[in-house]
Amino acid sequence: MNAHQMKAQLKGILRRQVSRFLPTAEARQYARWMKRHLAHRKEQFTEAPEPGLLSIATAVWDGSPVEHLKTLAQSIRKANRASTTDWVILDNGVTRDHLLAALADIRKIPWVKLFRSERNVGIVKGLRLCLERASGRYLLPVDADDRLYPDALSIIASKITENGYPALLYTDEDKVIGSRIFDPYLKPDWDPVLLLNSAYVAHLGILDRRIALTLGVYTDSAVEGSPDWDAFVRFMAAGHSAVHIPEIVYSWRAHVSSTADDASAKSYIHSSQRAVLQNYINSRPELRDFEVDDSPLFNGGAHFYINGKRKADKDMQPIIVRFDDRSDSLPRLLTDHPQSSVLLVGADVTLSETNDFRELDNVFALHPDAAMIGGRISNNAGRIIDAGQVLGLHGVVGCPFTGRQETDPGYFGQIWKRRSVSSVSAQLAAVKLDFLRSTLSSLPSAVSLSTLGVWLGAAALRNGKRVIYTPYLSGKSEMNWTRAASPEERQLFADRNRDLLPDRRYYPKYFSLNKPFKFEKRDKTDHKP
Repeated sequence: MNAHQMKAQLKGILRRQVSRFLPTAEARQYARWMKRHLAHRKEQFTEAPEPGLLSIATAVWDGSPVEHLKTLAQSIRKANRASTTDWVILDNGVTRDHLLAALADIRKIPWVKLFRSERNVGIVKGLRLCLERASGRYLLPVDADDRLYPDALSIIASKITENGYPALLYTDEDKVIGSRIFDPYLKPDWDPVLLLNSAYVAHLGILDRRIALTLGVYTDSAVEGSPDWDAFVRFMAAGHSAVHIPEIVYSWRAHVSSTADDASAKSYIHSSQRAVLQNYINSRPELRDFEVDDSPLFNGGAHFYINGKRKADKDMQPIIVRFDDRSDSLPRLLTDHPQSSVLLVGADVTLSETNDFRELDNVFALHPDAAMIGGRISNNAGRIIDAGQVLGLHGVVGCPFTGRQETDPGYFGQIWKRRSVSSVSAQLAAVKLDFLRSTLSSLPSAVSLSTLGVWLGAAALRNGKRVIYTPYLSGKSEMNWTRAASPEERQLFADRNRDLLPDRRYYPKYFSLNKPFKFEKRDKTDHKP
């Protein structure tokens, strides 16, 4: 172990001890909310999974902490009281006596299927062996050191049937240290853009077993550290989308050898994540001019994004149309341009010198369903003005990151990652011209550039188009057009688009729409302006 690794390990030990014995105010608030929410769920989800629907898969090796394996077994027994789900366990070359004894005890559970490999075949091949031996329609890969909530299987089964047996599902998660829960990740709905920038679907992923077998899930040793991410990307490349189950049913345990605490705990994470994205590029011939790059925003670590190989020349720029915030500027957007898209830049915005405008072509090529791409706007003090918007936040629309420092990556790194959003500000947005023209022709005459991005976002939602935020397009301004919109114009938007408010696709349904990223005091799922 080198000095850097030793220092990181010591920091991790300190973090875990602080989290365990001195929880933050946010952790305490989350624990109280989750206690109330579990009581609510107990009444809501009462049906056991139908027999043959689910199989849990776990690979156990010598590095699996025996006390955490026992805790996992206890949690699965509580979740599977009806004994309708089987648990497929691989003894992955285990040699430690106390771990073998624990496996022998677990094997006595009637619905456990334990089999052995005489040598450790690794994570990916171990999961593949579980996949091949499972019998359920869906496979739930669960790590040997994590745990499930008591109602996890009931919730998953309910959502599977409710959504017509989809190919792929995923849930929300939190972290656990000792018995304390913290750091809840309430995830956005299915987002192919974020998926190519983050393994956000990992815990808990639910895979249609037959489709997974067909797609070669868990066959590539190059993705040893990211098998769940690779599985979801394979499904996406084959044309499948995933259903989001917006409930926390899985706790990811933080300990010395877990990536829940530090991704550097496993040396192969970096190469594995790069391999996942390279495999996706290889699956799409039209992306042959793309490569996997390190994100320039994160200082080291396994943070990548797919980027075009050919960089823009200094003189190569998109059609840039500058406007001030006046309604009589709108007709000028109808002017013919040879390109398929135009970059709108507010007269108040100073574009960052580091912008590579190939980013716009890259994102449109990666996501052909995108109608609009917005960038990150901050003021001269380094505070975020706009970084992607939520329809229904603060009544009509808002950016949940407004006011944060540029150096803050945001909720689970979302400020620094490409992702789908409800809308973006017209202060800095690339828009496909055919979409722009068709939308402008149907807008009320009172619409100004203050709310143009919001109206375009609503139009995209109605027409099945995607709006994308990228941190790799950026500018400076002291103005916030969205907040500057008049009350009358905001009300006009609300009146015309009340059926779209709030847009919870990419913003957690249990978070307040008045205080961003704060739990509601009660379990609210809706809010009207």
